[in-house]
Amino acid sequence: MTKGTRPGHLPPASRTEDQGRVCSHPGCHTKLSIYNLSDRCWQHAEIVFPNYRGKRLVDPRS
Repeated sequence: MTKGTRPGHLPPASRTEDQGRVCSHPGCHTKLSIYNLSDRCWQHAEIVFPNYRGKRLVDPRS
C-alpha cells in the first residue's frame, strides 16, 4: 500500500501561546480560543444583530 502526501508544503501549525484564557462569566470554565478577541465565550457574549440593509434601527438603550 502506498501513502501519499499533499503537494507542496504543509500548512503552518496553529499558534499555541496564550492557552490559559477562560470565559469571564461567573461559573463558566470554557477555554477561549486565541482567535476569540472577547473575554467571554460565544454562549455568554452579548448578542449583536447586524443591520445589513435598510434603515438603521434606533438603539433601545438610548
